Amino acid sequence: MKYVFIEKHQAEFSIKAMCRVLHVARSGWYAWRQRRHQINRRQQFRLVCDDAVRQTFAKAKQRYGAPRLADELPEYNIKTIAASLRRQGCGRKPRAGSARSVTVSMVCQYPRIC
Repeated sequence: MKYVFIEKHQAEFSIKAMCRVLHVARSGWYAWRQRRHQINRRQQFRLVCDDAVRQTFAKAKQRYGAPRLADELPEYNIKTIAASLRRQGCGRKPRAGSARSVTVSMVCQYPRIC
């Protein structure tokens, strides 16, 4: 948060003075500035995992949940797959079932219900 403040106000104040006032090292600020747009290992892993989960989920016609996708993708943990599905907003489609008909037998037996 301090680095963002320094970045926003670098036109008004010198970086050296802001680093001294905020008790941060200038080298730390310059290192943060260089690496802030780079993708770290965790983000790279998530991108690869999300892509694999998305492809397998589409191949299964969006019917598989995290446990079945974990069987298909043994290199990823079930919790990792579940988190990936939540991040992407993917939920499995319900199975197509038969339409249920409403019976009127209770209405006939218990007239007070109506």
